[in-house]
Amino acid sequence: MTELAHAKLSASGAHRWIPCPGSVSLEEGISDTTSEFAEYGTAGHTLAQICLEDDFNACTLKGTHLNKSAKFPKGFLVDDEMIDAVQQYVDYCNGLDGQHKFVERRVDFSKWVPEGFGTSDFIKLDKNSEGQIIHCVDLKMGKGVKVYAKDNPQGMLYALGVLNEMDMAFEFLDYDLVNIVIVQPRLDHIDEWMITVGNLKKWADEVIRPAADKAANGVKEFTPGDKQCRFCKAKSSCKALAEHSLEAVSKVFRPIPDPDMDLKESHTLSNEDIGELIPLTDGIIEWCKALQSYAFTLLEGGTAIKGYKLVRGRAGNRKWLDEDRVNDVLFENGFTDGEQFQPEKLLTPPNMVKLLKVNGQSADLLSDLWVQPEGKRTMATVDDPRDELLPDKGVEFRSIET
Repeated sequence: MTELAHAKLSASGAHRWIPCPGSVSLEEGISDTTSEFAEYGTAGHTLAQICLEDDFNACTLKGTHLNKSAKFPKGFLVDDEMIDAVQQYVDYCNGLDGQHKFVERRVDFSKWVPEGFGTSDFIKLDKNSEGQIIHCVDLKMGKGVKVYAKDNPQGMLYALGVLNEMDMAFEFLDYDLVNIVIVQPRLDHIDEWMITVGNLKKWADEVIRPAADKAANGVKEFTPGDKQCRFCKAKSSCKALAEHSLEAVSKVFRPIPDPDMDLKESHTLSNEDIGELIPLTDGIIEWCKALQSYAFTLLEGGTAIKGYKLVRGRAGNRKWLDEDRVNDVLFENGFTDGEQFQPEKLLTPPNMVKLLKVNGQSADLLSDLWVQPEGKRTMATVDDPRDELLPDKGVEFRSIET
């Protein structure tokens, strides 16, 4: 679940700061943003928490709205899709063996990560003749990227938090087990992975502690990659990612081996080239989109970028304000009944203008009866003929190198 307070080195961001400790410093000062998908996930977690704590069935809250906020004042409807997803997770958690359960439990793993803490969705402790098992279950409400349990740093850090808090009470031994579980019901995906307590602690000492120390101390060490860069707040302005993205493509191409080779053959991508390029495209596309979005944000905020400006994009489609009034005006100006319909629906404003011209009349006859939304702001090169849109008054321009 979304943590109430965000740790600088969070468990949810561990997939990024472990391989790329420098990203932590780059993200400082960049505000957090949320999305409809993230807020929907929070609503699903809220429903799951109620069901697990109060022994409810998810359908009990059908029709209610959860996670209302300023950005989403109506919240999110508990509908059949959310109910089915949450109930699958709740049934899984309730089906685990164990005598002690914890729902939305804050865990502290600062023994290995400076000021490290997080909120684990569900924890269950089971003790039997074979030893003790810590079940750490993470609910993922997304249906985009499938998440796996094996070597999942978020789940492993939460498990370390459990050990840190309960080690003395339960006396976990090196051969006891941790069961990391990902439940992603909207993808019909449940993934489990077992690791011994001993191996988990070894990972914490050999991998987590060194990476956390580097990240916390602002070490300038960057390792771009698809997983760590996907949700990094600094990816749009990160030089390391820019260099990585450009070099990734250039490394695929090889010098032309034979100057006497057929020109078309030598300058056409081979099947081997294509096979090496395709895996690179997702990361490069993501970086390009992030870079363009960042540049657009800078221009909107009044920062000048050499060679670019803000312009107004294509205007939206014209729409009638009052179709009955349109018909009245047309009838008053000699249009026969039905002439303005095609087949039984009023013509769109552009087609109506054509009809007026055919009948020798001006479009001004109806121009006050339609509305046309302004085009959205967009970025263009300075040689674009459209007028430049300036930011609000009072915003000072700052130059930025490109």
